[in-house]
Amino acid sequence: MSYKFYTVDRIEEDIAVLYERGGDENKLDIHVSELPENLKEGDILRFDEESNIYTVDIEKTGQDKSNIEERFKKLFKK
Repeated sequence: MSYKFYTVDRIEEDIAVLYERGGDENKLDIHVSELPENLKEGDILRFDEESNIYTVDIEKTGQDKSNIEERFKKLFKK
C-alpha cells in the first residue's frame, strides 16, 4: 500500500487546506465532504492512494501536538 500524509492547515467554510508532509509540501484544497467527519486543524491525514480514502492518523496527530507543546514550553521557559 502506498500512503501520503497531509497536515490540515485550516478549514475555510467547506474547504480544508492541506499540506503534504515531507518532500515539496504541496498544497491541496479539498471539500470537507471528502474528508473524515470531525476533522480539526492540525490533524494529520493518511491518504491511501489505492482506495482514494483519507483517514485521520491519530498516532501521528498526537505526536505532532506533543512536539508543538514541548517547543512552546522551551520557548517560554524562564
